[in-house]
Amino acid sequence: MPFIRLLFLGVPLLWITSVWAQQVGKPLPVWQEGQLDIHQINTGQGNSTLIVLPDGTSLLVDAGAINPINWRTGKPRNIPVKPTNERQAGEWIARYARAMLRFNAQPAIDYAIITHFHNDHMGSPLNVTKLGAGGYVLTGITEVAEYIPIRKLLDRGWPSYNYPTPFTSDSMVVNYRRFLDWQIQHKGLKVERFQAGRNDQITFVEQPRLSKKYPVEVRNMAVNGEIWTGVKNETWSDFPSLSTLQPKDYPNENMCSIAYQIRYGDFDYFSGGDIQGVLQFGSPAWHDVETPIANVAGPVDVQLIDHHGYADSENGTLLASLRPRVLILPAWASSHPGRDVLERMLSRQSYAGERDVFATNLLEEAKTAIGELRQQLKSEAGHIVVRVDPGGKSYRIFVLDDTNESFILKAIHGPYRCQ
Repeated sequence: MPFIRLLFLGVPLLWITSVWAQQVGKPLPVWQEGQLDIHQINTGQGNSTLIVLPDGTSLLVDAGAINPINWRTGKPRNIPVKPTNERQAGEWIARYARAMLRFNAQPAIDYAIITHFHNDHMGSPLNVTKLGAGGYVLTGITEVAEYIPIRKLLDRGWPSYNYPTPFTSDSMVVNYRRFLDWQIQHKGLKVERFQAGRNDQITFVEQPRLSKKYPVEVRNMAVNGEIWTGVKNETWSDFPSLSTLQPKDYPNENMCSIAYQIRYGDFDYFSGGDIQGVLQFGSPAWHDVETPIANVAGPVDVQLIDHHGYADSENGTLLASLRPRVLILPAWASSHPGRDVLERMLSRQSYAGERDVFATNLLEEAKTAIGELRQQLKSEAGHIVVRVDPGGKSYRIFVLDDTNESFILKAIHGPYRCQ
């Protein structure tokens, strides 16, 4: 794939121009070689992160599309799709990805990751009538692939999907597996199980020759309770053997989430899916997944807040270890974030130094719940983009308009110096 470059005194002229063009009220400049982009996409329906590595390799992490009927109450959810209800969340995610990958004449998702099997991360087929050619329901990740090719997909269950128990009756996973089978047979999709400890499962594929010029490491930190030790590719198991537990005490889906870390030069980014670290009374210590990861993860420049800032996330040990300068809150529900969680994130007792918190989709109920703390947030709505400069020494945070597809810059923060 050709990348056109003009050089001026040894510096890519198009990159210089793009830096100058970064202005509030203007569209986000297209990615340039050497930059690391991390887009937290806001559809109002769950998590989705698009990452563009310095060679142009793309990684999509999650594609949430929540069930339009609340499973607790049986009533419709009053959570509108962003930017409009004209399309489902999966199609909006794919359109966003195609727009941000337009430097490539044939945009595609090189890697996709499903952190865990919940609808706000993979899409729910319930109450959805849109079908793909393979007979599966188009929702979340299965819909994304209708509009932009996915070349390789990694998840926590492939190929058996039997941990901690078989997913034979889970409609989301049944639909997802039907999607995988059809995509493998007809579209050449490759599927792998995400393996904790590895740093070679996600690498440059668009321009591998640039790996020495722009060295990036994507480290698989944890999955299914298997956690990297910090030494080579070695791991240890935080969860006890299932043979020692009653089924009611098995690890829950959030605890099994994929966690990963990206390092580029001096820049570090951490994402832990929906792992939890604040225990309910009487829960065993191993239910706290954040603390053992904290021992090998920090410090970082940017963190995607665990479990949307829900009450069981972001414990003091994790915050003290990561010490993020920037925290991104992927909010979509009234409980995102919990007030006590936001207090911990903002408190200098958690860690010293400045920190900026950016939210993607703060609902009115959440604004009321967090009260005066709302004033300390840097954003309440929008796509949040981390753009790391070539070499990984500094980065900026862009807040994009999420009410249409103009991708207009609402705010620019930085440059931040990498820690």
